Amino acid sequence: MQIINIIKLKKNILFVFISFFCSINLLGSDEFEVKNIYLELSINNNTDHRKKAIEKSFQIALSRYLKWITIESDTNVSLLTSALNAKDLISGYSIESEKYKKEKYSAFISVNFNKEKLERALQLKKIKFFTKKGPKTLLIPLMEFNNKVILWDDPNPWFDTWYRRPIDANLINFILPTRDVDDLITLSADDAKNLSYFKIKNLAAKYNAEDVLVLIIKLQKHKERYSYQLKVYDGLNQEEVFYLEKENSEEENFNSSLFRIANIFADYYDDRWVKINIEKINSNTEIFAVVKYKKFSDWIKIKNFFLKNDKVSSFTIQNLSNKNALIKLNIESEDLI
Repeated sequence: MQIINIIKLKKNILFVFISFFCSINLLGSDEFEVKNIYLELSINNNTDHRKKAIEKSFQIALSRYLKWITIESDTNVSLLTSALNAKDLISGYSIESEKYKKEKYSAFISVNFNKEKLERALQLKKIKFFTKKGPKTLLIPLMEFNNKVILWDDPNPWFDTWYRRPIDANLINFILPTRDVDDLITLSADDAKNLSYFKIKNLAAKYNAEDVLVLIIKLQKHKERYSYQLKVYDGLNQEEVFYLEKENSEEENFNSSLFRIANIFADYYDDRWVKINIEKINSNTEIFAVVKYKKFSDWIKIKNFFLKNDKVSSFTIQNLSNKNALIKLNIESEDLI
């Protein structure tokens, strides 16, 4: 075990020595990842389709990630994506799969951004952002149609919409029930609609979820068109957190309409998470610290301690050597130090 003491100096500079057990796991990451970007290109002679797809995936990944971590409008995200050179911020990529079929080339590509480079670029442009993942949040997608409440029944197109949607498409860690026998016993459709607290809490405990959202979508059909009403409730405090009403969607666009509604809510909830945390950052205490260590491996443990700590809203390395580091912290409470 390494012993740590803290000595406060003038101008908010600290010498920080922190206690760690050797068994601490390395946590946190120096990269941001956007997974499974789908590209489809028409095949032309004398064209490197793979190279073209990779370059395009960089732009799409940057735009998608900026939308997650900022509360900027779509227009501003588009302008920001154009202003930044995505290639300079990339730390790596992987082609998950690719196909040449008839006159089409298609691929799924995952892109990794260098965390420090991207954060520095946003700071230079004075863009407010927040990158930490949100809590594990269990979704309970409930559908009302023809005076029937549908949850576990098959089909439930609303549940299937969330199942098909990429689970890592936002900062919030959305998860879905597996719809096994235990789920059916624990929570009925009527229980979910009535926000039965103890039954919802029991389902959350099964999946180790910190939060639960009950997404109730009500459909009405008028000839060949649908109207939609979506209400989303926090299942643990039973408060309404979102409302959306959409009318006159054509029957042939039924599935795509559900998908758009799911994305509208997910983007809203993501922005809500980012906004809350940006506001916390603005009210935080900024502290500079000098961290001393004997081995570089100890620095890795110290760094990941701060990255993991919920009281640290931002962590920036100002200077680094093999014996000490100057870091800048934004913290919610000086109790941390």
